[in-house]
Amino acid sequence: MGSVTRMDPRRERPETADDDIGGVAPRPPCPEMSRPVPLPRRTIEARDRAAIIVDVGTGELGHSLTLPGTPEQTAVLRRYMAALALLPAAKSDVLQGLVSELFTNAVRHSRSGLPGGEVVATLHRLRGRVQVRVTDQGPYGDVPGTPHVREQDLEREGGFGMRLVAMQADRWGTLSEGGRTTVWFELDRG
Repeated sequence: MGSVTRMDPRRERPETADDDIGGVAPRPPCPEMSRPVPLPRRTIEARDRAAIIVDVGTGELGHSLTLPGTPEQTAVLRRYMAALALLPAAKSDVLQGLVSELFTNAVRHSRSGLPGGEVVATLHRLRGRVQVRVTDQGPYGDVPGTPHVREQDLEREGGFGMRLVAMQADRWGTLSEGGRTTVWFELDRG
């Protein structure tokens, strides 16, 4: 018979453990970006976890994650959302594409993409549907900007992300409050 070694989770780790990253993930080597990136963390603020549209009688809080506003976090967010949504494969693929688009927009077009910036992503499993929202830290400067579907221009690079959201989501919208911008969408389960 073999032996089983049990790890005691309460045991203190030595301070010199070489895999202890102290809450910071190493960033891939890049000359412009030499600072470490904070790890994503669960969001505990009720205003970030409450659904925008809640069914009567549903008072449950959603699953929320605060991520550093860096493009490398897109894959982390996609995996997190797909694991929580409990959708069929085809719907899960749509959810992952849309949440990637919204996260990328938040990083690219808001203060969330500045050093130290963050993006909050929340998922709610509601009756018959899933709601996802992505909240950034607001627009640059004092000029408010609202995410919207742009007029189609095939000569222009970019500008198709919100059109993709409008075409693939069953419902979507935007909300600006407290200097922050939220874009949300819903996918029906069926």
